[in-house]
This record gives sequence, C-alpha cells and structure tokens, in this order.
Amino acid sequence: MNKATEQRTAALRIPEDLFVIGQPFTRNELGAMAFRGYLRETLPGHYLGTRHRYTPTVRAKITAHVAGKQLHKSDVLIRATAAWIHGLISYCPTLNISSAHYRRPANPVHGVGFEFMQLELDESETLIRGPVLLTDTLRTVCDMACHDPLPWAVEALNRVVGMQDPYVNLQTITAKLRNFPVSSPVQRGLRLVESMEQQAA
Repeated sequence: MNKATEQRTAALRIPEDLFVIGQPFTRNELGAMAFRGYLRETLPGHYLGTRHRYTPTVRAKITAHVAGKQLHKSDVLIRATAAWIHGLISYCPTLNISSAHYRRPANPVHGVGFEFMQLELDESETLIRGPVLLTDTLRTVCDMACHDPLPWAVEALNRVVGMQDPYVNLQTITAKLRNFPVSSPVQRGLRLVESMEQQAA
C-alpha cells in the first residue's frame, strides 16, 4: 500500500469501525494505540481510527450508536453533548438528553453516562446532524454557560470566540441569555460571559 493510499480518508462504518473497551482490547491496549496515533478516543471507552474524518456528523453518528435505545426519535441532545458534536469541547463523559417526558435514570454504557431532563426549546434552536437532533451552537453555549462545569463552559466559549462567527459570539450569547427567565443559573451564565468580554477587550 503506497503512502497516498494510506492517507486517503476511509469510509466510516458504525459500529464496525468503533473500538470499544473489552471488545476485544483492554483499556490499556486501546490507550497505547491512541498514544501512538493509531486511534483517538471519542466518547469515553469508544475509539476511532485516525484514518477516519472526525467531523460533527461523525460524532453525531457515534453518539447515536452509543445512546442506542436511550435516544428516542424526538429527543434532543443538549449542553455538553451538543457542544462535543459541534466541536466546541474535546471531552464529553455523559450524554445530555432533553426528552418530552420524564425518563428514569439509565445505566452507563462502557463508561458513558446518561442525563435526562425536560428543556423548553424552540424549534428554531435545534438542528439535525446526521441521525440526531441537537441544539444549535448559540443555544448550546448559552445552556453550558448556565449549567455545565466551568472548565467545559469556558472551553466552549473560547472556541466560539475563536470562530469569529457574526451570529454566535459573546454579544449574541449575552443578548440571548437576557431573554431567558431570570434564575441563578442564568445569572451565572451572564457573569461568565461578561468576564470573558472584559478579558477580550
């Protein structure tokens, strides 16, 4: 096989191209292959060969496969999960799912947990990526600023700043947060975005 063929992007097949801990490799073996550059860890415990493109659609397909029956057709992926699919954060240990009705807690799948909630979303705040429905970038970073651990929220906001998108930036995030019902999480989000605006000034 020549070098050009080796570097060619391979067609992705899910689940065939996913390496999962214990099927048959151990965590240490998969970690060693990732360290050598053969694999990358996607969701916890799930690895993908680096010859595959790593796009939002690919991450959406991986998420749908890992979630399995826990992700219903009308469910929306939100917060850190949506941010991971969008490419705003590099790590997502839990699948955050907004469902129309109360859902009982689900057991983790190979180290990936599930968090269900009922989030009021306008249709304009969601989009389809591959096989899943998720919040758009603006709604995603607003929710993260309000609710997610600060390191993840800051990572997502920094990535947004770097995108230089005229429709998703610190100013539009602030404007959207001010339209949310007043609450302690929203106030936290506003303070976080304000502090980042001061740093960027």
